[in-house]
This record gives sequence, C-alpha cells and structure tokens, in this order.
Amino acid sequence: MRRIAMVLAALALNSLALTACVAPEAGPPEPEPAIPPIAQDQSRPRLALVEHVLADYFAQDISTRPTVCASVVESGAQRGLVAEEETALILRFEQLAPFARCENKGGQWRDTASGDPALVFAIHTFACQQDTSCTGTAGYQAGGAGAPAYRYTMDWLDGKWTFGRDPMIIAEDEAQGAAVR
Repeated sequence: MRRIAMVLAALALNSLALTACVAPEAGPPEPEPAIPPIAQDQSRPRLALVEHVLADYFAQDISTRPTVCASVVESGAQRGLVAEEETALILRFEQLAPFARCENKGGQWRDTASGDPALVFAIHTFACQQDTSCTGTAGYQAGGAGAPAYRYTMDWLDGKWTFGRDPMIIAEDEAQGAAVR
C-alpha cells in the first residue's frame, strides 16, 4: 500500500512538473499601436491637411477606386510630397500610391503601371498666418476632369490641428478672379 502511495505521489509530482513546463496558451494578439494622426504634430500643418483630405475620401464607401496619389502645387508646379511625408501617408492609407505612380499624359492623370485613369489630390496656396492658424486649398483631378477645390482653414486647438471647410467652392471665386484653383 505504501508503495502505491509513493507511486501516486511521484505521478502527481511529475504531472505538476510537466504542467509547469508547458507554456500557457497564447491569448489574442496584442493590437499594433495605432499610428498617431499627423494632425497631432503642430510642425506639419500642410501634411495634416493632406491627411485630412485623404481621410475624408478614403472614408467614403467606394467599391472600385482608381489609383490615388497626393501632391502639392508650389510656384505653379505640381509635384509629389517629400519621401518622408509620402511614406507617413502611405502607412496611414494603404490605398494611397506614390506620386511617381501617377503621370499626367496629355492633360489626363494615368496610373503608370496599368495605364488606367488615376485620381490625384493636390494642395494649393497653402500658407500659415501664425504657428496656430493656416489656410490651404484642396481638390483633385480624376483622369482629365477636375473636381471643385475647397478652401480649408486650420487652427491648432487642444493639441491637434482642427479643420474647417469654407462652404463656397473655390471655382466660384475663380469666375470673379478672386482665387486660383
């Protein structure tokens, strides 16, 4: 009887030792930390505006999107963002393509890889009146057609850029010679 008790005790100890060696079942994976919005960086207001405009577009329920690129217009020339800015936006919006993928051929934006029409967002006439107040115009061109551009106001409030969109479409001002799209 004593021998049976010792065998049972040994089995119990072995069982405890074995369970201690087994790693606990892994729980659900830790969520990846969210990328903080660019709008929380006061030093990058123009990029915050690009992010805001793209977020509005990508939030729409569109089943088939064309290739989408982002650009800025400075001194009359449309160009892509600097590499660091473009990378920050592509990390946030996986549907965004590098500007080099969009090419204007004969007045129409095209995807250089597929030849299909592309949609290109552009930020124009961006200026900051102070460190906490900026304005800019944003619009897009799809294929050869342009869409109305809107004037945005930006204010730094409570640790982030906040955005307002003027209700008047900039194209309406153009007819009166007051703004450039």
